Amino acid sequence: MPVLRHLSVVTALAVAASTLLLAPASGRETTAPQAPDRSPASVGWPPAAPTQLVIDTQGVDVGREDYVPGTVTLDGVTRVTEVRGRGNSTWGWPKKPYKLKLEEDAALVGTRPFDEWVLLAGYGDRSGLRTAAAFAVAAQTRLSWTPRFRFVEVVLNGQPQGLYMLTEQVEEGEGRVNLPDDGYLLEMNKRYLRDGEPGFRTSRGTAVAFKDPDEITKRQRRQVRGAVRRFEKVLYGPSFAHPTRGYAKYINVRKVIDWYLVEELFSNQDSNFQSSVNFSWVPGKKFVFGPVWDFDLSAGTRWRAYGPSDVWYTRLGGHWVSRMLEDPAFSARVKSRWAKLRPGVREVVSQLPAAAATLAPAAQADWNQWHAAGDLEWTRHADTLDGEVDFLSGWLTARIAWLSKNEVRLGGTRQSTRERERTVWVPVQLQSPATSSVDVRWGLVAGSATPGEDYVAEQGTVTFAPGQKERYIPVRILDDTRTERRETLRVALTGASGELVVGSPALATVAIRGNRR
Repeated sequence: MPVLRHLSVVTALAVAASTLLLAPASGRETTAPQAPDRSPASVGWPPAAPTQLVIDTQGVDVGREDYVPGTVTLDGVTRVTEVRGRGNSTWGWPKKPYKLKLEEDAALVGTRPFDEWVLLAGYGDRSGLRTAAAFAVAAQTRLSWTPRFRFVEVVLNGQPQGLYMLTEQVEEGEGRVNLPDDGYLLEMNKRYLRDGEPGFRTSRGTAVAFKDPDEITKRQRRQVRGAVRRFEKVLYGPSFAHPTRGYAKYINVRKVIDWYLVEELFSNQDSNFQSSVNFSWVPGKKFVFGPVWDFDLSAGTRWRAYGPSDVWYTRLGGHWVSRMLEDPAFSARVKSRWAKLRPGVREVVSQLPAAAATLAPAAQADWNQWHAAGDLEWTRHADTLDGEVDFLSGWLTARIAWLSKNEVRLGGTRQSTRERERTVWVPVQLQSPATSSVDVRWGLVAGSATPGEDYVAEQGTVTFAPGQKERYIPVRILDDTRTERRETLRVALTGASGELVVGSPALATVAIRGNRR
């Protein structure tokens, strides 16, 4: 009996414990956390017809430096606000971008109330759709947050200003860039000194500006500078691609891949670490890229130039991402991720004509007001608004096709050998096995090694037969009787047949170790 009573007590306690574990705390029901909405609709795509937004500052001119008090009326509700101009080069254009700081938080877009909002003028984008389409693509990625938006027709002190994109401010805060108290919202911005932002430049030339907090202490600056310095030391070191000790220890690789793909898809003007490259960092954790921002000069438009759809852009420039792409494993992950994102990207592009039709009356009025004079001709791709939208749709369609081609890359960036008569075989890899015979052209570039004495100066072609995924480039090393130090030469992929795109890495170093006689 004592044993039975003991078992009964144990059973009762077990049942009670399980009941406590299952019961909601304080009578509240518990629900599993919902997966984030990663649809274009979550940020406002495809766009609804624009509504009117009226700013009244009692006739006081709005400048870029100081806020001016006033009111803003949207959806029949008038709110007290401050307003000032924003932007860098864009502020010098006739159609001005603005920033609103409300007296009380309000949900001007979506359902979350905030006090700071942005009115993007999009003067350099005559289609008016580049930034919205880019946000729609970014919403489908693994980036933590993409700004929500809507289109409005702005009236400032009684004067129509045209079609604007009302969107969320890139700032720290719950519902935007959500960071703990010791976190930092940062930006790659080479113009941070001119813009009056606190920041620093690393020994490798990386320009980092503080977005939040915007007033920093010496200790905070040292803390962030130290974290960036440690990361760059590893990133540009010999073991940068090591899976546990390399760059992946310091940066969220999944998010940097998705950030890169959105930027490369649009060939965004500033995305090669010029400016508007947002990222965050929390002490003790990894760098996290995002959100994306500002695509008015993209998708065929660059500063005083045309941007072709069949060349790399964002990955160029010797910055963090271009260095990571020298890791063949990272490059392969980028290409694989693109294949998964591609259907959603195509859907957004297919919706461009309908989106343009929705905005048409306001967009046409904007065109007549700001673009009829023909200024900034380098932003013009057609003589009509419909032609501009057709250009954007066609450019992105061609870009998708080019990015989707099979990619060829070198299988590594460095090989080493002693100086002796031999052949070094440098691997060349395809992302996917060849479906037909394809050719890859290569050549050797002299470093400190002397052509004809240390190696045979050659160029040639590697052919992949159907089904093949890896081939090798022969580098013939020569021997001589002289005692020499370490010397180098480089192997470069110089082109490929039309079915292939030359990806990264496309350059590898062969080091010839010094001989001793």
